[in-house]
Amino acid sequence: MKKTLLLLLTLGSLMASSLPKYYTKTLANGLEVVAIPLHNDSDVVSTDIFYKVGSRNEVMGKTGIAHMLEHLNFKSTKHLKAGEFDRIVKSFGGVNNASTSFDYTHYFIKSSSQNMGESMHLFAELMANLKLDDKEFQTEREVVAEERRWRTDNSPMGYLYFRMFNNAYIYHPYHWTPIGFMNDIKTWTIDDIREFHRTYYQPNNAVLIVTGDIEPEKVFTRAEKEFGTIKNHTEVPPVKFVEPEQDGPKRITIYKESQVEILAISFHIPNFQSPDQVALSVLSEVLYSGKSSRLYQELIQKKQLANQIYAYNMENTDPGLFIFLAICNPGVKAETVEKELIEQIEKIKKEGVSKKELEKVKINTKADFIYSLESSSSVANLFGSYIVRGDIEPLLHYEDRINAITTDTVQKAAQKYFDFDHSTTVILRKKD
Repeated sequence: MKKTLLLLLTLGSLMASSLPKYYTKTLANGLEVVAIPLHNDSDVVSTDIFYKVGSRNEVMGKTGIAHMLEHLNFKSTKHLKAGEFDRIVKSFGGVNNASTSFDYTHYFIKSSSQNMGESMHLFAELMANLKLDDKEFQTEREVVAEERRWRTDNSPMGYLYFRMFNNAYIYHPYHWTPIGFMNDIKTWTIDDIREFHRTYYQPNNAVLIVTGDIEPEKVFTRAEKEFGTIKNHTEVPPVKFVEPEQDGPKRITIYKESQVEILAISFHIPNFQSPDQVALSVLSEVLYSGKSSRLYQELIQKKQLANQIYAYNMENTDPGLFIFLAICNPGVKAETVEKELIEQIEKIKKEGVSKKELEKVKINTKADFIYSLESSSSVANLFGSYIVRGDIEPLLHYEDRINAITTDTVQKAAQKYFDFDHSTTVILRKKD
């Protein structure tokens, strides 16, 4: 017990001292620039640009555009041919990639420190001079449609996941995942894409984060040079959608070609700024993280009802979901797994978590947090995910909230949010 307490105190001290300092400057055109020097003599820098736009900013009939634009952002510009962006990054030994989420779109280039300026120059070129050529768009549309088929339509798990959001949300744009609906993918026009880019890909809707072996003043000077003259086009429209409170349990059965049955149960939870997010993360860890977790031990190891099981909380800009997902073993009915899963949920509501479970989660969480601060990429991801959503305070107070969490707090969160009167249950099975 003394060793555990000592480890907790040591990790807590490390968290307090290890979160790197960050420096910010906002350019005249509204671009927020963040410099995070790590001073680790690695000669590595991550240059990231986050746009405050994801599927949350779309409307029905035009879904998936944010993700489509992520694909097109690497095509031709005023000064670059299609594919030249990637070739330039590779030529100086860098790697680049991008992703689209519900709340934001993220691009990064990881390179040696001396190529920080070139990385900024490339991102400025994409922001200011993207051509959005119709021929390139038509070709890439087919790529995105194929991605939709591969990840969603032809994947039982992906299809269930998509349908879960379709049913858990009836009004908010979280009603669909970032890939969007297939019919929308087929019917976008290049003008739709151009208007979306004009609205959201402008300086006052972006955050530039440079992390690693850098000096803040050099970052700000180069950012001013590369981005300072780029003008904004229009006011960015606010998202006004508020999901109405779910007024009863939902239960849906969907049919898909699948060798096994799959189950999902979701509950509505608050957004990423809520202090309850820490307790929800603890619940996620206790229930499904690792082979010693409750759900793994009971449903996979002991009763052999499922081969995969998940329990995790979304931390979104707007209220999200706590999601339970289970892939049943062959021949096992989803209802059998559902019964056992409900029993485990009710048990944690009634009995809470043990002090031993909580201490283990605290140790693992703090260790993971410290580990995430070791590389420029993970630090940029961590800071960027909060800054782009408009509030870094939850990150700055993360350590205090982890230290303050108690078994009572965790149990109350389970009782508050795991309410089956406001749940959505989706079962996927093969039609007889």
